[in-house]
Amino acid sequence: MVFRVQEESIWAVSRSHFNNIKDTITMKRIYKTVLFLAIPVLMTGFAGCKKFLDTKSSTATSDGAVLKNVTQLNMVLNSAYKKLYFNNGGADRAYSGLAGLQMYVDLGGADILSHTNMGGNQVTSYTFEPTRTQITGNSDAIWSMMYKTINQVNAIITALPNADGGAEEKAQIMGQAKAIRGVCYFHLIQNYQQTYVLAKNKPGVILRLSANDPVSMPRSSVEACYQQILADLRDAKALLANFQRQNKWTIDKNVISGQLARVYLVMNDWPNALAEATTAYNAYSQLMTREQYRSGFDKVISNAYPEIMWAMKYTETDNIGGSTQFNLWYNQDEKYGEGFTDGPIYAFLSFFADGKYEQLFEKTEDRYQFWKRTKNASQEWSTKWAYDKYKHYGDANGAVQGNTRPEVSLMRGSEMLLIMAEAAAHSGGDALTYLNRLQRARGVTAVTTAAAGPGLLEAIYVERRKELLCEGVTGFYDLLRLQKPLLRYQETATYREGH
Repeated sequence: MVFRVQEESIWAVSRSHFNNIKDTITMKRIYKTVLFLAIPVLMTGFAGCKKFLDTKSSTATSDGAVLKNVTQLNMVLNSAYKKLYFNNGGADRAYSGLAGLQMYVDLGGADILSHTNMGGNQVTSYTFEPTRTQITGNSDAIWSMMYKTINQVNAIITALPNADGGAEEKAQIMGQAKAIRGVCYFHLIQNYQQTYVLAKNKPGVILRLSANDPVSMPRSSVEACYQQILADLRDAKALLANFQRQNKWTIDKNVISGQLARVYLVMNDWPNALAEATTAYNAYSQLMTREQYRSGFDKVISNAYPEIMWAMKYTETDNIGGSTQFNLWYNQDEKYGEGFTDGPIYAFLSFFADGKYEQLFEKTEDRYQFWKRTKNASQEWSTKWAYDKYKHYGDANGAVQGNTRPEVSLMRGSEMLLIMAEAAAHSGGDALTYLNRLQRARGVTAVTTAAAGPGLLEAIYVERRKELLCEGVTGFYDLLRLQKPLLRYQETATYREGH
């Protein structure tokens, strides 16, 4: 099945996306592909709509009560972090904060299969069903999550200059608030308009920069949105230059360098992407060992993996229950059984790795963690590739049906190394050295040899898929910025591992 998206956006918010493209659908037996020619949204309906953009304070208490001093503003900052990480009070699973978006962007790509089972937004994200884009469906989920977070940090940014407190602490609060705002706007602009290089002069999203902004505001251009993102992140980096964080979930100057590298990558600003990624990588250049990479990615903070730049954790008081991607990957050990409640955590029995994705790996490299559930009675499930990258045994030491309390990596040194490689490949730098460094660290024997040109770039793109699946930066985000088609190979009688 070939979907060729000719509209401005996969986000046709006021109408079904598929209604816009159904006349261009043709059938193929071997593969399915969605060609991302462009990507915006109906944003006109959002421009002044309080239903989707609540301009009131997102905090639980009145502004006058919480915005008088740095202690109170820190409480609001923590609330903004919580909204960003958990989307508390908002949509779940694929939209449950930054960790949810990690699976969301790859569900829109080629490398994950999602079974329907009990349904949910992870399924609609994977299948591109109309509810993903309809105004009555999930189209507002990312919009609402990000703008509610922006409203909180805007309250901080507006009140902080007149609040009581020392200059150093105020700088730390302001730096984190601006960094969070930059992160939020970066996700918004990637989801609600075409990629930067195609759409600089097109309408972007609404730039709300103050708690005193009016209810109804126009959309700013894509160029203006990206310049604001850069301004927020640059300001934040300067403000946090001497800040020493106590926790991995707190944003610091190195995380901001990493975030700037991500933004510059989308903008095709290769010199700045290389510079910021290099700064971040130099602080986190000790890559994960084989044992660390294969340990489930669920204790990245507790085990102090040195390449983890930014991470969050689910706790007894801050969690999303069984809505994490750890619950959605169908990879519970066979000794537990095959059912929803047989394993160490609740399992939705949903995600498998695509067969073409499995073929990208050498079977001896560190990242090869694929296996088939041959004991499952269903041929549909027993022939697909289970994948152990994200694996969690709960908080009960592996006992059946413990609570889901993993830690989640949000940024790693490996990603920075791959940004360095891509940026260097476009600017005449030593891209092959950077790429080979990661490949050898992961136990790849047939490392890339192409020193330049399309062959080297394609090897870097593939390495991003292999290394960073479900970390929030590949999947359809990469397809959009690179203007690549989404190619999904359909399951057949002789190729059971397909979609």
